[in-house]
Amino acid sequence: MSVKEVLEAVRTLSPEERAQVRALIDTLPDSPLPPDEEAQARLRAAGLLTETGVRHPAARGRRHTPVEIKGEPLSRTVIEDRR
Repeated sequence: MSVKEVLEAVRTLSPEERAQVRALIDTLPDSPLPPDEEAQARLRAAGLLTETGVRHPAARGRRHTPVEIKGEPLSRTVIEDRR
């Protein structure tokens, strides 16, 4: 649906429905950045952050593959060390 079509559809709404649309639009963020990048931009602007690591887009959502280790599970070793 194009912006023009959306505007035409909004014009056909009742005043109460337009008020609901306006309220929804007012809650949307002004920034086109994703929330994490928006937060980083605010921290940089405040001088609290100087540099962030570059993330490869393909790395998002990718799960870490566990590393196989030999011997007892680490949790068992920790429990024994606490005794």
